[in-house]
Amino acid sequence: MNRLIAFICFLGFSYAQVSPFNSYDVVLYPEYYFDGLMAEVDAEINNEFLPLDFEMRVPINADSIFFVSGSASSQAEVKNLPILSSNNRSFVKVSILEKKFRIFIFYNLKKDEAQRSGIFDLELNHFVNDAHIIIQIPLVAEDFTFSEKEAEDFKDQHGINFKRVHLHDFKANTTKSVSFSYENPTGEISINKLQTMLSTEDQMISPLIPNNVAEVPLRHKLPLWQPLVILGVFSLVVGWMFSVDSKKKTLLKSNLTSSIKNGSFCTNCGQIFLPKHKFCSNCGGNR
Repeated sequence: MNRLIAFICFLGFSYAQVSPFNSYDVVLYPEYYFDGLMAEVDAEINNEFLPLDFEMRVPINADSIFFVSGSASSQAEVKNLPILSSNNRSFVKVSILEKKFRIFIFYNLKKDEAQRSGIFDLELNHFVNDAHIIIQIPLVAEDFTFSEKEAEDFKDQHGINFKRVHLHDFKANTTKSVSFSYENPTGEISINKLQTMLSTEDQMISPLIPNNVAEVPLRHKLPLWQPLVILGVFSLVVGWMFSVDSKKKTLLKSNLTSSIKNGSFCTNCGQIFLPKHKFCSNCGGNR
Protein backbone atom coordinates (compact mmCIF):
# COMPACT_ATOMS: atom_id res chain seq x y z
CA MET A 1 0.00 0.00 0.00
CA ASN A 2 2.81 2.38 0.92
CA ARG A 3 4.54 1.59 -2.36
CA LEU A 4 1.35 2.42 -4.29
CA ILE A 5 1.00 5.76 -2.52
CA ALA A 6 4.65 6.57 -3.16
CA PHE A 7 4.25 5.66 -6.82
CA ILE A 8 1.16 7.89 -7.17
CA CYS A 9 2.99 10.76 -5.48
CA PHE A 10 5.92 10.24 -7.82
CA LEU A 11 3.61 10.39 -10.86
CA GLY A 12 1.97 13.55 -9.51
CA PHE A 13 5.34 15.17 -8.90
CA SER A 14 6.58 14.19 -12.37
CA TYR A 15 3.48 15.61 -14.02
CA ALA A 16 3.80 18.82 -12.03
CA GLN A 17 7.31 19.27 -13.42
CA VAL A 18 6.21 19.17 -17.06
CA SER A 19 6.73 22.62 -18.51
CA PRO A 20 4.01 24.19 -20.66
CA PHE A 21 6.68 26.26 -22.42
CA ASN A 22 8.70 25.32 -25.48
CA SER A 23 10.83 28.42 -24.85
CA TYR A 24 10.94 31.30 -22.37
CA ASP A 25 13.34 34.24 -22.78
CA VAL A 26 13.58 37.56 -20.96
CA VAL A 27 15.63 40.31 -22.64
CA LEU A 28 16.57 43.47 -20.72
CA TYR A 29 17.23 46.71 -22.64
CA PRO A 30 18.66 49.42 -20.34
CA GLU A 31 18.58 52.92 -21.87
CA TYR A 32 18.00 51.66 -25.41
CA TYR A 33 14.74 53.17 -26.70
CA PHE A 34 14.27 55.49 -23.72
CA ASP A 35 16.14 56.52 -20.58
CA GLY A 36 14.66 53.73 -18.48
CA LEU A 37 14.62 49.95 -18.79
CA MET A 38 12.45 47.78 -21.04
CA ALA A 39 12.13 44.05 -20.28
CA GLU A 40 10.76 41.87 -23.08
CA VAL A 41 9.39 38.39 -22.38
CA ASP A 42 9.35 36.25 -25.53
CA ALA A 43 7.81 32.81 -25.04
CA GLU A 44 6.14 29.92 -26.82
CA ILE A 45 3.63 27.50 -25.26
CA ASN A 46 3.03 23.88 -26.14
CA ASN A 47 -0.41 23.61 -27.79
CA GLU A 48 -1.47 20.92 -25.30
CA PHE A 49 -1.45 23.49 -22.47
CA LEU A 50 -3.61 26.11 -24.17
CA PRO A 51 -5.40 28.08 -22.84
CA LEU A 52 -2.84 28.84 -20.13
CA ASP A 53 -3.50 30.87 -16.97
CA PHE A 54 -0.30 32.86 -16.63
CA GLU A 55 0.94 34.95 -13.72
CA MET A 56 4.29 36.74 -13.60
CA ARG A 57 5.98 39.00 -11.13
CA VAL A 58 6.91 42.47 -12.38
CA PRO A 59 9.14 45.22 -10.92
CA ILE A 60 7.40 47.18 -8.20
CA ASN A 61 8.15 50.44 -9.99
CA ALA A 62 6.78 49.24 -13.38
CA ASP A 63 4.63 51.95 -14.97
CA SER A 64 3.22 50.18 -18.06
CA ILE A 65 2.98 46.59 -19.32
CA PHE A 66 1.81 45.45 -22.76
CA PHE A 67 0.81 41.94 -23.80
CA VAL A 68 1.11 40.86 -27.45
CA SER A 69 -0.28 37.49 -28.52
CA GLY A 70 0.26 35.75 -31.84
CA SER A 71 3.08 35.97 -34.37
CA ALA A 72 4.01 38.42 -37.11
CA SER A 73 2.16 36.32 -39.70
CA SER A 74 -1.10 36.45 -37.75
CA GLN A 75 -3.27 39.30 -36.49
CA ALA A 76 -1.55 40.05 -33.19
CA GLU A 77 -3.62 41.15 -30.20
CA VAL A 78 -2.14 43.97 -28.13
CA LYS A 79 -3.51 44.95 -24.74
CA ASN A 80 -2.39 46.87 -21.70
CA LEU A 81 -2.17 44.63 -18.64
CA PRO A 82 -3.23 46.04 -15.26
CA ILE A 83 -0.56 45.83 -12.56
CA LEU A 84 -1.80 43.95 -9.50
CA SER A 85 -0.31 44.17 -6.00
CA SER A 86 -0.32 41.85 -3.00
CA ASN A 87 2.03 41.66 0.03
CA ASN A 88 4.45 44.23 -1.41
CA ARG A 89 4.61 42.20 -4.62
CA SER A 90 3.55 43.48 -8.07
CA PHE A 91 2.40 41.03 -10.74
CA VAL A 92 0.25 40.58 -13.85
CA LYS A 93 -2.24 37.86 -14.77
CA VAL A 94 -3.48 36.92 -18.22
CA SER A 95 -5.18 33.97 -19.91
CA ILE A 96 -3.07 33.06 -22.96
CA LEU A 97 -4.94 31.60 -25.93
CA GLU A 98 -2.21 31.46 -28.60
CA LYS A 99 1.07 29.59 -28.46
CA LYS A 100 3.33 32.61 -29.02
CA PHE A 101 3.25 35.73 -26.91
CA ARG A 102 5.39 38.66 -25.76
CA ILE A 103 5.17 40.93 -22.76
CA PHE A 104 6.83 44.36 -22.63
CA ILE A 105 7.56 45.84 -19.21
CA PHE A 106 8.66 49.46 -18.82
CA TYR A 107 10.19 50.77 -15.60
CA ASN A 108 12.85 53.16 -14.32
CA LEU A 109 16.51 52.64 -13.62
CA LYS A 110 18.12 53.82 -10.42
CA LYS A 111 20.21 56.89 -11.25
CA ASP A 112 22.84 58.79 -9.30
CA GLU A 113 24.40 61.39 -11.61
CA ALA A 114 26.22 59.27 -14.24
CA GLN A 115 25.74 56.01 -12.30
CA ARG A 116 23.01 53.61 -13.47
CA SER A 117 21.77 50.39 -11.87
CA GLY A 118 18.85 48.04 -12.27
CA ILE A 119 17.41 44.73 -11.17
CA PHE A 120 15.00 42.15 -12.58
CA ASP A 121 13.26 39.33 -10.67
CA LEU A 122 12.08 36.36 -12.72
CA GLU A 123 9.13 34.65 -11.08
CA LEU A 124 6.13 32.92 -12.69
CA ASN A 125 3.50 30.37 -11.80
CA HIS A 126 4.73 27.56 -14.10
CA PHE A 127 7.73 25.29 -14.30
CA VAL A 128 10.18 26.02 -17.14
CA ASN A 129 12.64 23.46 -18.47
CA ASP A 130 14.89 25.99 -20.14
CA ALA A 131 14.74 29.74 -19.65
CA HIS A 132 17.13 32.57 -20.47
CA ILE A 133 17.71 36.02 -19.03
CA ILE A 134 19.54 38.21 -21.53
CA ILE A 135 20.79 41.75 -21.05
CA GLN A 136 21.92 44.17 -23.73
CA ILE A 137 24.98 46.16 -22.68
CA PRO A 138 24.18 49.78 -23.54
CA LEU A 139 26.36 51.43 -26.17
CA VAL A 140 26.57 54.39 -23.82
CA ALA A 141 27.78 52.26 -20.88
CA GLU A 142 31.18 52.41 -19.22
CA ASP A 143 32.42 49.95 -16.56
CA PHE A 144 29.43 47.64 -17.03
CA THR A 145 29.06 44.96 -14.34
CA PHE A 146 26.59 42.06 -14.19
CA SER A 147 25.67 39.95 -11.19
CA GLU A 148 25.94 36.67 -13.14
CA LYS A 149 29.64 35.88 -13.52
CA GLU A 150 28.99 32.74 -15.60
CA ALA A 151 26.90 34.60 -18.19
CA GLU A 152 27.59 33.88 -21.86
CA ASP A 153 28.77 36.79 -24.05
CA PHE A 154 27.60 37.31 -27.65
CA LYS A 155 27.00 40.11 -30.19
CA ASP A 156 24.23 40.99 -32.63
CA GLN A 157 24.58 42.12 -36.26
CA HIS A 158 25.36 45.70 -35.18
CA GLY A 159 28.12 44.64 -32.83
CA ILE A 160 26.11 45.36 -29.67
CA ASN A 161 27.19 43.16 -26.75
CA PHE A 162 24.84 40.92 -24.79
CA LYS A 163 25.13 38.66 -21.77
CA ARG A 164 22.95 35.56 -21.43
CA VAL A 165 22.10 33.45 -18.39
CA HIS A 166 20.73 29.94 -18.85
CA LEU A 167 18.26 28.65 -16.27
CA HIS A 168 17.63 24.90 -16.32
CA ASP A 169 14.56 23.37 -14.58
CA PHE A 170 13.35 26.67 -13.18
CA LYS A 171 10.65 25.87 -10.63
CA ALA A 172 7.28 27.59 -10.42
CA ASN A 173 6.88 30.44 -7.90
CA THR A 174 10.61 30.68 -7.23
CA THR A 175 12.62 33.85 -7.85
CA LYS A 176 15.78 34.45 -9.81
CA SER A 177 17.19 37.97 -9.42
CA VAL A 178 19.76 39.55 -11.71
CA SER A 179 21.28 42.99 -11.28
CA PHE A 180 23.63 45.26 -13.20
CA SER A 181 25.30 48.64 -13.00
CA TYR A 182 27.30 50.97 -15.24
CA GLU A 183 28.14 54.58 -15.86
CA ASN A 184 26.62 56.77 -18.57
CA PRO A 185 28.62 60.02 -18.53
CA THR A 186 26.94 61.41 -21.68
CA GLY A 187 23.37 60.79 -20.56
CA GLU A 188 22.45 59.56 -24.06
CA ILE A 189 20.53 56.43 -25.03
CA SER A 190 21.84 53.56 -27.16
CA ILE A 191 19.53 54.03 -30.16
CA ASN A 192 20.87 57.55 -30.77
CA LYS A 193 24.47 56.38 -30.60
CA LEU A 194 23.67 53.46 -32.90
CA GLN A 195 22.20 55.82 -35.51
CA THR A 196 25.34 57.97 -35.30
CA MET A 197 27.53 54.88 -35.77
CA LEU A 198 25.57 53.72 -38.83
CA SER A 199 25.67 57.23 -40.33
CA THR A 200 29.45 57.36 -39.83
CA GLU A 201 29.87 53.96 -41.49
CA ASP A 202 27.89 55.18 -44.52
CA GLN A 203 30.12 58.25 -44.82
CA MET A 204 33.22 56.06 -44.65
CA ILE A 205 31.96 53.65 -47.33
CA SER A 206 30.55 56.18 -49.85
CA PRO A 207 33.93 57.76 -50.89
CA LEU A 208 35.06 54.31 -52.04
CA ILE A 209 32.55 54.48 -54.93
CA PRO A 210 34.04 56.23 -58.02
CA ASN A 211 32.33 59.52 -58.89
CA ASN A 212 31.68 58.44 -62.48
CA VAL A 213 29.81 55.30 -61.39
CA ALA A 214 26.14 55.76 -60.62
CA GLU A 215 24.94 53.66 -57.72
CA VAL A 216 22.20 51.35 -58.96
CA PRO A 217 19.40 50.93 -56.43
CA LEU A 218 18.66 47.37 -55.43
CA ARG A 219 15.44 45.99 -56.87
CA HIS A 220 13.70 42.68 -56.56
CA LYS A 221 14.31 40.74 -59.78
CA LEU A 222 12.16 37.91 -61.10
CA PRO A 223 13.82 34.93 -62.78
CA LEU A 224 14.00 35.41 -66.58
CA TRP A 225 11.56 32.59 -67.43
CA GLN A 226 8.65 34.17 -65.51
CA PRO A 227 8.30 37.37 -67.58
CA LEU A 228 8.83 35.37 -70.78
CA VAL A 229 6.03 32.96 -69.90
CA ILE A 230 3.71 35.85 -68.98
CA LEU A 231 4.53 37.63 -72.24
CA GLY A 232 3.95 34.42 -74.23
CA VAL A 233 0.56 33.75 -72.65
CA PHE A 234 -0.49 37.37 -73.19
CA SER A 235 0.54 37.14 -76.86
CA LEU A 236 -1.44 33.92 -77.36
CA VAL A 237 -4.58 35.44 -75.78
CA VAL A 238 -4.31 38.60 -77.89
CA GLY A 239 -3.70 36.54 -81.04
CA TRP A 240 -6.68 34.31 -80.35
CA MET A 241 -8.95 37.30 -79.71
CA PHE A 242 -7.74 38.97 -82.92
CA SER A 243 -8.34 35.76 -84.90
CA VAL A 244 -11.88 35.35 -83.54
CA ASP A 245 -12.65 39.01 -84.25
CA SER A 246 -11.31 38.71 -87.83
CA LYS A 247 -13.41 35.63 -88.49
CA LYS A 248 -16.52 37.41 -87.25
CA LYS A 249 -15.83 40.41 -89.45
CA THR A 250 -15.16 38.18 -92.48
CA LEU A 251 -18.38 36.24 -91.92
CA LEU A 252 -20.39 39.45 -91.46
CA LYS A 253 -18.88 40.95 -94.60
CA SER A 254 -19.64 37.77 -96.56
CA ASN A 255 -23.26 37.73 -95.37
CA LEU A 256 -23.67 41.41 -96.17
CA THR A 257 -22.22 40.96 -99.67
CA SER A 258 -24.48 37.98 -100.30
CA SER A 259 -27.51 39.93 -99.09
CA ILE A 260 -26.70 42.86 -101.33
CA LYS A 261 -26.25 40.60 -104.35
CA ASN A 262 -29.32 38.47 -103.80
CA GLY A 263 -31.70 40.91 -102.19
CA SER A 264 -32.97 44.49 -102.49
CA PHE A 265 -33.51 47.52 -100.24
CA CYS A 266 -36.59 48.70 -98.37
CA THR A 267 -37.85 51.90 -99.95
CA ASN A 268 -39.04 53.08 -96.53
CA CYS A 269 -35.95 52.66 -94.26
CA GLY A 270 -33.19 51.37 -96.57
CA GLN A 271 -32.82 48.04 -94.72
CA ILE A 272 -31.72 45.06 -96.87
CA PHE A 273 -34.48 42.72 -98.00
CA LEU A 274 -33.49 39.05 -98.25
CA PRO A 275 -35.05 37.21 -101.21
CA LYS A 276 -37.16 35.03 -98.94
CA HIS A 277 -38.68 37.96 -97.05
CA LYS A 278 -41.82 39.76 -98.15
CA PHE A 279 -41.70 42.45 -95.48
CA CYS A 280 -38.91 44.56 -94.05
CA SER A 281 -37.54 43.10 -90.83
CA ASN A 282 -36.78 46.63 -89.57
CA CYS A 283 -39.94 48.70 -90.31
CA GLY A 284 -42.40 46.10 -91.63
CA GLY A 285 -42.79 47.80 -95.00
CA ASN A 286 -43.42 46.00 -98.30
CA ARG A 287 -40.77 45.52 -100.94
